[in-house]
Amino acid sequence: MLISCIIGSLFGFYYYQGQFEITPFYLWFFVPDSPFFTFSYVLILLFYSFRMRSNTFDAFAFIGLNKVGLWTIFVLFWNYEYYFSPAMRDERIVILLLHIGMMAVAATLLKEMNKLKLESYLVILGFFVVSDLMDYVVAGTHPIIPAGGVVAAMWASAGLTVITCAVTFYYLERSGRS
Repeated sequence: MLISCIIGSLFGFYYYQGQFEITPFYLWFFVPDSPFFTFSYVLILLFYSFRMRSNTFDAFAFIGLNKVGLWTIFVLFWNYEYYFSPAMRDERIVILLLHIGMMAVAATLLKEMNKLKLESYLVILGFFVVSDLMDYVVAGTHPIIPAGGVVAAMWASAGLTVITCAVTFYYLERSGRS
């Protein structure tokens, strides 16, 4: 899994090369969502190997892997005619499978995740809200998608922020593990 996440992260950063070229340097942090979260998983595995862990970082990565995976699947199918046109179909099928894989990777974190303090929940939620605002309101750092799909992508992103955070927080609270 480690190797696949490293390769996926490298591919993701390569995939965003064109967007990095048109985005001011100081906004680059907000551009590569998918590779950022797959690389977060790589860091988690590295931390685990040294018997170091952070429940907050685990929950953050778990939410990010699921949110971005679901968001990408939504955007691909919302803009089906564009992304699955004969010229783009093969690459987009690979991207679809990689994002399904992101959610599968996230599932491996569930058994080790524990409850968080309220402050940790708020920091995680705050990060995703700020990221959504940067993507769609402040700076336009969302991935390049067909213009007709941007509003739907924005609402999907905001909705997935709420849903993935709420479901994860609920799960952690109900798990009873501290």
